[in-house]
Amino acid sequence: MAALAAPKPKVVIAGGGVIGCSTAYFLAKEHGIGCTIVDRKGVAAAASGRAGGFLARDWNDGSATERLTRRSFDLHARLGDELAPWGPTDYRRLTCAAVAAREGDALRPPSNAKLEHVEWADGGVLGARPMGDESTIAQVHPRKLCEALVAGARELAGAAVVDGVAAGLALDAGGSVVGLQLQDGSTLEADAVVLCLGPWSHALGRPATEPLGLRGAEDETGWGLAGLPPVVGTKYHAVLLQSPRVLNQAVFFQGLGDPEVYPRGDGETYVTGFPDPPAVVRDLPGETEVRADVTDRLVAAMNVVSSDLRNARVNHKQACHLPTAPDGVPVVGAVPGRRGAFVGTGHGCWGILLGPATGEALANLVATGDAKTLDLRNFDPARFC
Repeated sequence: MAALAAPKPKVVIAGGGVIGCSTAYFLAKEHGIGCTIVDRKGVAAAASGRAGGFLARDWNDGSATERLTRRSFDLHARLGDELAPWGPTDYRRLTCAAVAAREGDALRPPSNAKLEHVEWADGGVLGARPMGDESTIAQVHPRKLCEALVAGARELAGAAVVDGVAAGLALDAGGSVVGLQLQDGSTLEADAVVLCLGPWSHALGRPATEPLGLRGAEDETGWGLAGLPPVVGTKYHAVLLQSPRVLNQAVFFQGLGDPEVYPRGDGETYVTGFPDPPAVVRDLPGETEVRADVTDRLVAAMNVVSSDLRNARVNHKQACHLPTAPDGVPVVGAVPGRRGAFVGTGHGCWGILLGPATGEALANLVATGDAKTLDLRNFDPARFC
C-alpha cells in the first residue's frame, strides 16, 4: 500500500508587496501550496505599487547581494513570459547612462543636442557614460508584476488575499507558530507565517506593549520579536510624465538634484529623486504624504534636460518608503526562537529587483526547510541577536 502524502502546511503571508507576492507564487508553483496573503490595503498598496521597476544584473557585484541580484535578474526575464497567462508585467530590456547636467541651465530650454551614448537627454548636458546595455539592464512594472504573481498563485494552488491588519504571532506553549493574530482580535491558523512588512517591519522587534506611533492607527503596538532589527524607511517622491514617444534608456543624472529616470514601454516615464533621510515610518501603507515642492522640482528638472519631457503631461504624483536594515543588507530567513516564523524585508531601493529570488528562497525554506536556490547566511535575521 502506497504511503499517504504528507499534508501541505498552512502558510500565511503578512504583507502584499513584491516579497510576499513572490513567496506566494513560488509556494504555489514549486510546492503546490496555496497560501493566504494578509494586507490592510491589498496587493502592491505601498512601495511595490509605486516603485520604478528598474533592474540591473551586475550593479551589486562584490556585495553581499551579488548572487541574490543575479539570480533575481534572471528570474525576472523568465517571469515576463511565465506570468503572461495571468497578466502583463511589462518586462523589457533597456540601456542605461549616467548624464551630467548643468545646474545653471535651470531656466533654459533643451538645446536638442545629444551626446554619444545618450538617447533623449538633450538639455544642459555636460557629459555622459554608459552604465549598461540590454544584456544587463531591464525593467518591469512593479504593480503589474505583483498582480500577476498573485493571480498565478491563486490559479495554480488556490492562494487567497484577505484584508486585515497583522498584529502578532499566535504561538503554542513551546513557542512554535500556530497562526497570525490580526488587529481585530481574530487569528488565522497557520503552520508557517512569513513576515513581509517592508518599512513597517520596525514593529516586529519592538516590545508588545510599545505603541508604534502610526498615524491613524494609534492603538497598534509592537510584536515583541526580540532580536529583529529596527528597519527604517527612506521616502522617495516620483512623478509619472507622458512622453510623446517611447524612450528606451534609463538615465541617472548628476546635477539638478540627481534625479533618476526610468521610461516605460507605453511612453510613461517614471522620474524620482530627492530622498528624505531614513526614518521610522509613521504613515500607514498607501497613505504617504506627497509634497508638491518635491514633485515640482522633479518636473522642473525634466523641463531642463529633455525636449521629449519638457512640459509633458503629469499622469501621477506619488511617494513611498523603501525599507532598509541597520547594516543595509536584506533580512531574509527564519525568525530566531520562533519555529515556523520567517521574515523577508530590508531590500532598500532594490526591492523589486530582488523580490523574485527572495520569494523563491523563502518558499523553498518554508516548504522544505532548505532555501536551495540561494545561500541565505548573509541575510540571516539572527545576525542582529
